[in-house]
Parts: sequence; structure tokens; C-alpha cells
Amino acid sequence: MRTKFQKLSQEHDAAISAALASPVVATPDAVPADVIIRPRAAHEPLPVGAVTRIERSSALGSSQNSPATVVADTTLEGSGVPVEVEIVPENLSQIKGLDPISIMRLNDRGIIAFTQVAKLTDSEVAEIEKEFDLPGCFNRYSWRYQAQQLHLEKNT
Repeated sequence: MRTKFQKLSQEHDAAISAALASPVVATPDAVPADVIIRPRAAHEPLPVGAVTRIERSSALGSSQNSPATVVADTTLEGSGVPVEVEIVPENLSQIKGLDPISIMRLNDRGIIAFTQVAKLTDSEVAEIEKEFDLPGCFNRYSWRYQAQQLHLEKNT
């Protein structure tokens, strides 16, 4: 003889199984990678979960807002002399997938701007990934591409 509780439990389990068998939300169609990584036109809306601008609060110290002079990787054409470029610290947390600890460690290495992340060479990326114990993250999350797009968005 079944108790009332066992009967309710079986009915509940059957209702859950029926609900899981027919999902309320339709499964989205697969999107090709070239569509995902293509640059977005200015008039197109941001996709759900996209990188959005986070404004710096006034509570942060003024030391983060001061520009830093960094010698750029590029040289003047034909001269062989590096060009000094003033690089202002930027909010690297706008790069999707880049965690606060990695941002802090990049800042310790002197990488404080989107252009610096975008210009990292493959050997530098491999060295950083090995040091931070984050194998493949630069390519998996397209950090260099995201940094390039954020730099272009900021400067256009």
C-alpha cells in the first residue's frame, strides 16, 4: 500500500520529467565563428552579453588617471629610434574573460592600455600565459582582438 507522500512524490517526478522533455525556450541555431568575430557596425545594437563600457568612478585614486610615458614598440620609419608615446591607463576589465587578478598582473608587467594588449606578439602571449598559468586564454577569449576593438571604439 502506497502512502499519500509516495503518490505525490511520483506525480511530482512525472511532472518534472514532462517539463524537462519539452523545454520552454527553443534551442538557438548555431552561429558560424566568422559571424561572431566580425566587426560590428556603429548602428548595430550590441549583442546580449557583449562587452559594455564601465565608467571609472571618482572613488578611484588619482594615480590611475595620470598618464604614463611608455616607450612604444614601434620605431620611426628608417631611423631605428623608438618613439615615446604617452599611454593613459585604461580599464582592462572591459576585455571579456580577463579576470581582476590577471589585470593586476598585466599592470605589474607595465601593460595598462588596450593598445599594449593588442600589440602583444605570439611569443609574449605564450610567456604571459605560462607565467599566469592560463594556457590558451588569449586565443580562446580573443583578448588581443577585443583590446583592438575597444581601442578603435574609444578613438573613433
